[in-house]
Amino acid sequence: MKLLNYLREKFDIKNDRQLALRLDISTPVVSRVRNGKAPVSAEFMIRVHEVFELPIAEIKQLCVEDQH
Repeated sequence: MKLLNYLREKFDIKNDRQLALRLDISTPVVSRVRNGKAPVSAEFMIRVHEVFELPIAEIKQLCVEDQH
């Protein structure tokens, strides 16, 4: 998933567990999003925006690029 890979690379996060800790969500949620078993919800996008201070438009674009 492009969004998760981008966050890990840009913010030097070693794995999905560390990403989940930064976002204050469970690791299984990150795993389900990564594996396409759960969509990137509005709440997830807002949390990414709040924690990493990325514009919502950029977050949405990373999600859309992943679908093509």
